[in-house]
Amino acid sequence: MTASEARPGRPTRAEWLAFATVIALAAVVRLARPDLTEFKADEGRLLTLALQAAAGDVPRHGIASSVGFPNAPLSVWLYALPLLLWRHPFAPTLFTGLLNTLAVAGVYWLARRTWGAPAALAAALLLAAGPWAIIFSRKIWAQNLLPPFAIGWGIGAALAFVEGRRPFVVLHLVCLALAAQLHPAAAGLAPATLLFLVVFRRRVGWGWGVAGGLLAALTAAPYLWHLWGVWRAGGLPFATGQAAAEVSLESVWLALSIAAGFGIEPLAGEAFALPLGAAVVRWLWLGLVVAGGGYAAWQVARRWERPASQVGLIVLAWLLAPALLFVWHRTPVYVHYFIAGLPAACILAGVVFAAVVERLTAWGRGVAWAAFVLTAGLLLLGWGGLMRAVVAAPGETGFGLPLGTKLAATDAARRLRDETGAAEVLLAGDGADPERNDFPAEFRALLHGEPLRYVDLNAEALFPAAAAVVLLGPPVDDGPASARDLYAAAPGAVETVEAVGVAVYTVHALPPAAAPSPAVALATPALLANFTHITGHNELRFGPDGAVWDLFWETADTPEAADYHIFNHLLDAAGARVTQADGAAFAARQWRAGDGVVSRFVLPVPADVAPPLTMRVGMYRFPSLESVPVLDEAANPAGDFVEIPLE
Repeated sequence: MTASEARPGRPTRAEWLAFATVIALAAVVRLARPDLTEFKADEGRLLTLALQAAAGDVPRHGIASSVGFPNAPLSVWLYALPLLLWRHPFAPTLFTGLLNTLAVAGVYWLARRTWGAPAALAAALLLAAGPWAIIFSRKIWAQNLLPPFAIGWGIGAALAFVEGRRPFVVLHLVCLALAAQLHPAAAGLAPATLLFLVVFRRRVGWGWGVAGGLLAALTAAPYLWHLWGVWRAGGLPFATGQAAAEVSLESVWLALSIAAGFGIEPLAGEAFALPLGAAVVRWLWLGLVVAGGGYAAWQVARRWERPASQVGLIVLAWLLAPALLFVWHRTPVYVHYFIAGLPAACILAGVVFAAVVERLTAWGRGVAWAAFVLTAGLLLLGWGGLMRAVVAAPGETGFGLPLGTKLAATDAARRLRDETGAAEVLLAGDGADPERNDFPAEFRALLHGEPLRYVDLNAEALFPAAAAVVLLGPPVDDGPASARDLYAAAPGAVETVEAVGVAVYTVHALPPAAAPSPAVALATPALLANFTHITGHNELRFGPDGAVWDLFWETADTPEAADYHIFNHLLDAAGARVTQADGAAFAARQWRAGDGVVSRFVLPVPADVAPPLTMRVGMYRFPSLESVPVLDEAANPAGDFVEIPLE
């Protein structure tokens, strides 16, 4: 029997209706309510690069990976496409959902061509309703783009190696290259490709194979050139976070269980538990995946001459190759490493379900299909419960505050800036480096196009000379040195953004010269060699975390590339140092004329410290630790610190 003879005929109306229903289901759960999608630091950094690419600044690399290695730029380029039409975070979010909906159709096409309509419908429904499949299709994330390319890889393999359509090896190789550029874990498909080239060597069109290899390499050329430049400049960064290599079967479990949705509970917080029905159904779906793998292996061993058995080998290798790649690993293994194999798990499960149902009576087939649809509905109810938990307590879940809440904060910031004529927006939250801290990474992307500066609210407060709008991060992120109270005491209009009745973001319009006055002003501000001025301080305040110390200073007029730290040494009556606190100063590259800065520190003060006390303060360059001298009236170095008597 040839492959063409095994191919099913035209779909009936009933099949078209069933297919349309599955696709509609997939589209609804992937595209509805984009405001309830996850949006964190990685999403923010990727969106920022995509917005820059859409504006013409096309990068040769993506965001940094979890091990420090730079990712390929393909995800940035792809996400730039919808942004060309609509420069809004919803555009790439919906783009992700649309591609994953098309992936469901791709699974249906491949399974129907090989095993018939029942297997295709079952496989497509498994992918459409799978909890992880839905979760990994609803946000801006590079690996969420993998399914359509993985399916292209599988379709190319089936057409080229089983049906003998040799030009499709180009599709297979190009999709492999693109998938590996979207996420390195997809490179686990490469050993499967090598296996196919050996097993099906007589059907390989080697000329087409060379053309496909060259085209695949061409897609990666800009990224490889970037890596070459980084390597020549000092080496490629790589940090595993793991001391030694480890051998475990965790990757096999994740690859098999991802289709059933095991492990989704942490996204909704520790208190969330799936309904009993959904928890039981997960084991049934896992059983289908395992049985499907066994069925495909049996068909390969016993009926190799059948085209369906040969495609079964392709799908089985598609599922297992990435998992086996991570049996020996030096990095932690995460569930999203196996997104590329998710369609294969669904196909195997759908094929074995259809094979079992085919042996039943007409009445038995109806019952089996009703039960199968019911299991899909129960898992969808479980996913719906997870989403309800996210909505009910967004700040207490692994999902975090959804995109819609963060967009409400950005809308308020833009509106207040327009109303007040403010010169800029200050992002004041936990951290001030968008490449390392979540809050500035998220809102740099959401406020793309606005003039921004970044303030570490847990260390400082910035008050520009001109009018500004400050967006304050969630209070839950505040530490002992939070300067939120300094902004709360400032004049100007204030708006709050709430989630479930709790204020999570505050937007404050600061009028010109809104900087507070220090409780104790220095008679003569101290001038440092970097042209900053120390102008005063607040009284030392003792609390449960230590003594809170506010140092007031003004920036220089010209931004510098250097980084500075401030030291604070508390001296007792004998002049002995009893405690100290050092910390980064407001970043010099962000200095503007007229800026007033309050740097806040918490010093652990011993209970038996003897007054009177003196605070010795100054600055030094970091990381060189080179002191910044204090200048006298003639601008000559007069020492390395300022001594401030404390009452």
